Amino acid sequence: MAMAFACSNAGGCSFADEAGSTIIWSPACNPYVLAAEAEPVAPDHPDAFDISYLEHLAAALCYDGGEHILFSDGARHLQLAVVAGSVLEGPVCLRYALSGFRGLEAKALTLNRLCQLRRRRSFSKGLYLAERRASRYALMLRAWDGAQAGASQREIATTLFGENVVRRDWDAGFLRTRVQRLIRSAEQLVSGGYRRILR
Repeated sequence: MAMAFACSNAGGCSFADEAGSTIIWSPACNPYVLAAEAEPVAPDHPDAFDISYLEHLAAALCYDGGEHILFSDGARHLQLAVVAGSVLEGPVCLRYALSGFRGLEAKALTLNRLCQLRRRRSFSKGLYLAERRASRYALMLRAWDGAQAGASQREIATTLFGENVVRRDWDAGFLRTRVQRLIRSAEQLVSGGYRRILR
């Protein structure tokens, strides 16, 4: 059964322009993106992978000679870079090229996640770490956005923590220091540190 995905031949970029846009990573930037070749097979083939069973989780971006397939439930994701063939035209057997040790553990984890996704038709929560730092990352990026927009540290603190907290704690200095640390940490993320948190 062929999928009715709308594909763009325009390519992709590292960051989405709009909130809610699908973000597609290059395998060169994210070791958790798994490259695969897709070979058409019969639906009853024991290794058949049919994306139509996962249509509710999938988004596709087509480019010259390949496809990026992103599976996501909002909290978890898995991305395939299909470098030959197509997963959009019916059941396929996926072939993976793994070599060396750099990034191998990430690829092995992605393979395990893909096996569970195929079997269960949903994400296995046990294979994804709970990101305890997500709220801190959000604060960091909001602080950085405010600084880039020209807001003072006090204005940033008011936006992040509320006017009552700032009125009560600003003169003690620790809130100002916290905002400064958030901005510095965000600058590290924006300058390439985000690659460490792609899992």
